Amino acid sequence: MIKEVIIPENYKYISAFLTMRCNLGCSFCLNKFSDKFYEKEFKELSGKNWVDSLNKLKSKPDIPITFSGGEPFLHKDFIYILNNIKSELNIDILTNLQWGNKGIERFISEVNPERIKRDSPYSSMRVSYHPEQMDAENLINSVKKMKDAGFSIGIWAVLYPSPQQLSAINQMQFRCKDAGIEFRLKEFTGEYKGELYGDYSKYLNSAFQEKTTDCLCKTSELLIGPSGDVYRCHRDVFSEENAIDNITDPNFEIKEVFRKCNNYGQCHPCDVKSKTNYKQEIGHTSVEIKEIK
Repeated sequence: MIKEVIIPENYKYISAFLTMRCNLGCSFCLNKFSDKFYEKEFKELSGKNWVDSLNKLKSKPDIPITFSGGEPFLHKDFIYILNNIKSELNIDILTNLQWGNKGIERFISEVNPERIKRDSPYSSMRVSYHPEQMDAENLINSVKKMKDAGFSIGIWAVLYPSPQQLSAINQMQFRCKDAGIEFRLKEFTGEYKGELYGDYSKYLNSAFQEKTTDCLCKTSELLIGPSGDVYRCHRDVFSEENAIDNITDPNFEIKEVFRKCNNYGQCHPCDVKSKTNYKQEIGHTSVEIKEIK
């Protein structure tokens, strides 16, 4: 009998990073937080392994599996995975939607839009808008085609503080309104021209520091890398370090424990910044940290 994996009551997020490959090269990609991201190729589970492993999960309707990357569409079995995840598990997708006309048409013809739609304050498919890499009109047309086919889809843009980015975002807001497309903004987290962006007041000096120190850390997210390894934080996902288990292990279970860490000071901003949770409530952080040395 297959062992069921219970998602703890206090968990807020499940992310399956199907691949770290991407067809864009954005200058402020948060995935490239670690230099090691550039130096290696990430192993990738087959579609069958993903399906068999994720179908062991028992989650709640408001905690979907979020497929991300990289660009998840680049995984050769992406559509197979979507079509074979058990119906009790809801699905969200983070994508750049740079799939080409054939890719979008294939997706529309092979995926039931009702499978990627749930009761949520935001769209289940969230398309990242990167002005330096994308043609705005083509993106709107692609999103509208998906929306007209019945998919729950919207466009999100990171408030990267360059004048070019902010100007493009301002124009995109009006274009989306005219096209009837949901458009949302995401706070930029990182450094720009010597200024730090994001609220890290809950855990001071936890990110962007030269020196690190020890602490105990506990996550409220299930983060699964392309090879199926499970990690305690985004820093470890993108560095491919300190895996705590593998989702394909028949005995895999989630343990809610504080784990020793010696990387406080170089935490990934996604883990320690104060942000909104899956209910869009402000003040959430992905991890709980104590005993900072």
